[in-house]
Amino acid sequence: MSLHAAAPAGFDAANRLYDKNDFKGARAAYGELVKANNWSANLFYNLGDAAFREGDKGAAILAYERALALEAGHPEALANLRFLREATGARLPVEPRLGRILSWPDRNEAAWLAAVAFWGICFGLAPLAWKRRPAGALVVFCSLALIWSGAVLGWQHSRGETWIVTTEGAKARSMPADNSPALSPLPTGSHVRLLLERGPWVNIELPDASRGWIPREAVSPIRIETL
Repeated sequence: MSLHAAAPAGFDAANRLYDKNDFKGARAAYGELVKANNWSANLFYNLGDAAFREGDKGAAILAYERALALEAGHPEALANLRFLREATGARLPVEPRLGRILSWPDRNEAAWLAAVAFWGICFGLAPLAWKRRPAGALVVFCSLALIWSGAVLGWQHSRGETWIVTTEGAKARSMPADNSPALSPLPTGSHVRLLLERGPWVNIELPDASRGWIPREAVSPIRIETL
């Protein structure tokens, strides 16, 4: 369990419950902090540990994924996530080379980069209003940054949002109905991409790039803003 970060009120109390092996109480306390938007990588990491101690591998994997969404290099979350993926046989997509290139920065960082680049271009061109020479190097640099961030945002949007399979025995189906043919098993922790929501079902892209339907309750988004 991670204890080494500045934390909101209630985090220490939740940690004390964990230390007393009250994993159910600790998990509930961490969950209240999540609901209050007091997010941090360590909070999600500790939540994952509590869920794992209760035997809920799906919730643990999701929490570790969210910890890494906030701090990509969190070493404990990386190690525990790797262990659980191996234990469940989670399926992960193989990103094409273009996707690997355009995976940086993430969606939020790309949006910030685009905004900064736009205003940089405006600043660089401002001297034209006084018939002066614009800051050419700044305009070129910011234009390239704007093009790159736009490409990243466009690619990531076209791929859909990454969700995690959090239940055991989940299967993708050909239609949004329990009695429709099963297409593929999806072990706990598998990555899928959300394409469409329809009531209690979601249409997804599977790790092998095929498409299918899965109950909404079987998957959860990594992206924390959707909580």
